[in-house]
Amino acid sequence: MTDHDHECGCGHDHDHGDDEIVEIVYTAREDVLDAEGISAEQFSDALDKAIDAYETLAMREDVPDEDVPAMEDVKLAINGKEYRLGDLAEVTIEGDFDDEDFDEDEDAEQD
Repeated sequence: MTDHDHECGCGHDHDHGDDEIVEIVYTAREDVLDAEGISAEQFSDALDKAIDAYETLAMREDVPDEDVPAMEDVKLAINGKEYRLGDLAEVTIEGDFDDEDFDEDEDAEQD
């Protein structure tokens, strides 16, 4: 499995509304997985668990945004070892996400 998106069947909701469709795509670095002896299934299972934990952390009101790591820095536990997601996969954000709109929303919340 190389992509983790709305068609991957993982059960996560990668669609964030009709107006702004943002898709996070995880493309496994097959050479790294092979070198580390990680199967596509092991990667997928660890990714699902890591995303669940990430979403739970990001949704907590008592956790400041700056304490939520970048997606690339999310940790995956595979075979008793911890890996940085960005080392095992390329993470891209696709869709109608506008950084300027997001920054303006953050500025308004901070005022």
